[in-house]
Amino acid sequence: MVGFLVGLGLCARAFAGPDDRDRMDEPFEITADRIEYEADRELYVADGRVRVVQGERRLRARWLAFSRTTRIGVAEGDVELFDGPDRLRADFMVFDVDTLQGMLFQGSLDAGSDGFFVRARELVRTGKNTFTVRDGVFSTCRCEPGGRLPWEIHSSRAELELGGYGTLTNSTFNILGIPVLWVPWAFFPVKSERETGFLLPDFLFGGRGGAGFGLPFFWAAGPSLNVTLTPRYFVERGYKQDVELEYVFGERSEGQLFAAFLRDRQAEPNSPFRRERWAVLWEHDQELPAEWRWQTDLKLSSDNLYADDFVELRRYRAFRFMESTTNLARAFGASGGLGGMLGARYGDDLQGSTFDDRDELLLQRLVEIRGDIQPGTLKGPFGIEARVDSELIHFSGLRSAESELAGLAPGAPPPLRSDGRFYDLGFDGRFDGQPLGGEGDGIFQPGEPLAERGTRLVIHPRLARSFRLGTLAEFVPEIGWQQALYQTNAQKFAERGLLTARTGFRSRFARDYLGESGRAVRHILEPRLSWALVSQRRQRSNPLFVPRASVEQSRLRALSLENVTRNPSDRITSTNQIVLSLGQRFFVRERAGGTARLEAELVTAVDWDFSDSRGLGNLYVEGRVLPIGPVSARVRGAFNPETARLREGEVGLTLRLPEAIGFIRGASLTTNYRYRGSLPRFFESFRGESSSGGNGDSELNQLDWSARVELTSRIRLSYRAVYSLAEDGGFVRNRGLVEYVSKCRCWGVGAVVTQERHQGFGGGFQIRFLGLGDERSNLFDGGFGAGLNF
Repeated sequence: MVGFLVGLGLCARAFAGPDDRDRMDEPFEITADRIEYEADRELYVADGRVRVVQGERRLRARWLAFSRTTRIGVAEGDVELFDGPDRLRADFMVFDVDTLQGMLFQGSLDAGSDGFFVRARELVRTGKNTFTVRDGVFSTCRCEPGGRLPWEIHSSRAELELGGYGTLTNSTFNILGIPVLWVPWAFFPVKSERETGFLLPDFLFGGRGGAGFGLPFFWAAGPSLNVTLTPRYFVERGYKQDVELEYVFGERSEGQLFAAFLRDRQAEPNSPFRRERWAVLWEHDQELPAEWRWQTDLKLSSDNLYADDFVELRRYRAFRFMESTTNLARAFGASGGLGGMLGARYGDDLQGSTFDDRDELLLQRLVEIRGDIQPGTLKGPFGIEARVDSELIHFSGLRSAESELAGLAPGAPPPLRSDGRFYDLGFDGRFDGQPLGGEGDGIFQPGEPLAERGTRLVIHPRLARSFRLGTLAEFVPEIGWQQALYQTNAQKFAERGLLTARTGFRSRFARDYLGESGRAVRHILEPRLSWALVSQRRQRSNPLFVPRASVEQSRLRALSLENVTRNPSDRITSTNQIVLSLGQRFFVRERAGGTARLEAELVTAVDWDFSDSRGLGNLYVEGRVLPIGPVSARVRGAFNPETARLREGEVGLTLRLPEAIGFIRGASLTTNYRYRGSLPRFFESFRGESSSGGNGDSELNQLDWSARVELTSRIRLSYRAVYSLAEDGGFVRNRGLVEYVSKCRCWGVGAVVTQERHQGFGGGFQIRFLGLGDERSNLFDGGFGAGLNF
């Protein structure tokens, strides 16, 4: 074995970067069984176990020759060229010494950093990072040699750019060597940049629309605009067109717009919805001049069943409303404590007792103007600071309530109005063409239509002063006046003024417990005495735009009395409430000089409300244990000591396997118990069938748990269940999932079975061809595939 150093740039980087020319002059070392130099031809010839090393690059072959005159090199016999994780292989290779452009015969390219490899009859290197492939095979499967690849793409010709895209001509997608799809032209990404062309198709079998097929076309419309056009065809529903735009402009502006349309051939029984169905999703965030910002979150659909039928809105199918917002906002001042906003809100009603879509009946916030002064921003004499909340909102529907109700119940007498504020129909809001006498109880319930349209102005100025009693305690009193002014179609003018006040007296104590090796635990105690006042005022005849919550969130209000004094409702009850609380936090430092980490926190509180005869209120608890080894937990609740009744409660526990045990690579178990003694009444509907709807459970008494077990790195079992312990309870939801990914991590299968209380059993099966083969939280985050759902 002989070797020597040569001051020539033989092994230029096959997958070159911009500074490779500077590296060509690096000396390289050649070792081989025999090396000869023919001086008259200036030709080097190396034979037998040839190895060339230049920096991080390595070339191996059985035989190699290169000329110092022509700068052409030839390598033969198990040729391998390495550069970092990337690898070129060939039986025979002809190349330019300086640029390494050339041709490989019976070659292969393994772009480890990009996750795929290529085998080809001819592999021609046309540039630093570009190749022309003739009669090539592309795949990400790195299975053991000798067997068929689970999947591969065979192309008669391809153009490939490492760190870019590969374009394919006359290609087939093969599964276990059998062609299943022919594609005349397509491209696949091997970089983060963009290029116009068809993406790989997707398939769907089963579901409400039957079998489906989609072929996405990606258009790089500009440096900052991506357009994806996906024509789809469903056997039962027909043709559907999806359009998605992604755009960026400037340094801090971006957006994404999705739109879909179809003329549905599958009519829903008893449904009044048109066959023309559509959806629009738009997220927009734009920086404007003078530090203003425009943000929009738009979600619209043609009908209430769209979210149940198509995947783009599937996450909203159990929502009562699907809300859209848009606003212009800006923060002022050095600290950003002054803020202004102009916007609008639109709610899309997705539920109801029948198919009737009541969107035009809903009260919308068509104009919303806000201005705020945050605490600590505006300070005056004697340390007094001003705080202000203000809002001007115009409430209106797309149609008048009377005309909408007449359309929903033709020929019926006018519904009963309660003081002109709302239609007293009951929580289900059902019309059904029956006489609309209504409940007549005069109590607003969610689901009853609001009658008035108009404008509300609320101004809530407050003055506060912080006092410190040395290092012992802090005392912060605040007093304010909340003034509401109304002008509606039923009342020319109405008003409501309320005195608000609150104060907080807080102290803090800390103690350190020192252990060995610098380990320490810090225990912090924060006792607090808080008080809130809202004056009494008759409000029954005032307009009703923002109803009071039907079930009061007492725990949230007691632990943060701002929720009491800054209540946005049009029906605010008088309050004279005192809360005594104790907060505890535990920090742990593992070693001297290390960073202390919060491990646990707990708040306990009790309140009294002297505005009515209740007196002593509830005992509250809220706490959490951050992960300590394999355990984390949380608890929260409210208990009434006078009635000895638990009003609400939640206890959660999570266990995680700290390390692998045998074939179990990882495991976690989470269980959670929730109780709520009183729930808001609401009407559930499933695809317009009122017989399957109702007012839901009167209380929440529910246990849910989830488990996940990873058997090796390729098999994962998941299960989640929700079980109701209330009367006529049972399983609300079950979902089991089995995922398997191949040993070479280029394909995977998954099977899921679901059960829901009102929708019965369902499930699905999916096979996925993975594009990168790396490990993710979900085995099917990448690639493409086909599935069956039922």
